[in-house]
Amino acid sequence: MNRRHLLTGAMAFASLGAAPLVRADNRAERLFRILRGGSDIGRHQLAVTPGAEGLEVAIDIDIRVRVLGITAYRYSLTNREVWKDGALVRLDSQTDDDGTDERVTLRRSGDLLEIDGTGYSGTAPISAATTSYYAPDFVTRRPWISTQSGQPLDIATEVRNGGSLKRVIVTGDLEKTIVYDANGEWVASEFDAGGEPARYEVIEQSGRIAALWQSA
Repeated sequence: MNRRHLLTGAMAFASLGAAPLVRADNRAERLFRILRGGSDIGRHQLAVTPGAEGLEVAIDIDIRVRVLGITAYRYSLTNREVWKDGALVRLDSQTDDDGTDERVTLRRSGDLLEIDGTGYSGTAPISAATTSYYAPDFVTRRPWISTQSGQPLDIATEVRNGGSLKRVIVTGDLEKTIVYDANGEWVASEFDAGGEPARYEVIEQSGRIAALWQSA
């Protein structure tokens, strides 16, 4: 399998053994199932909680691609972000890409984001978004910062409205479709994973991430 093709579309997946979602008024969570070519390959768990420093975002990833019952590819990512007044304050992530370790440390410094990652060390504007996708506000922001390597990604987005859903077509350094509902909640993603169609599907949810984002 071409790992880059898989990871380009799938920057965040949660543990296959993810704990049940804990419901709380001031916390919002989503648990996605990831399907590749019809096979279940992982989970994406996202938790958003208001905290003392701002909006705390926890993302945990685990992908396992099996061939004839044997794990042929494994990917895991742990990412923690803090946002305040719509701007990223800090980000810390660790990734195991089938045995290759990657990391990102990001801190806000004045009007810039200082990034130290395995794929990029330098600065980005505080208007940048991350490849976490949970807020539709990210659609208009540039650049997107890879939560795996720290690399600023040059992307373009096209919004297509259909019924109660908004489909965002992402092209450039990242190619995928992100789907938000009428309330601005991230509900699905579609992308190519090593030549096979892949899709996120929500299987558990609690709270409203969009409401927390708007009030942060």
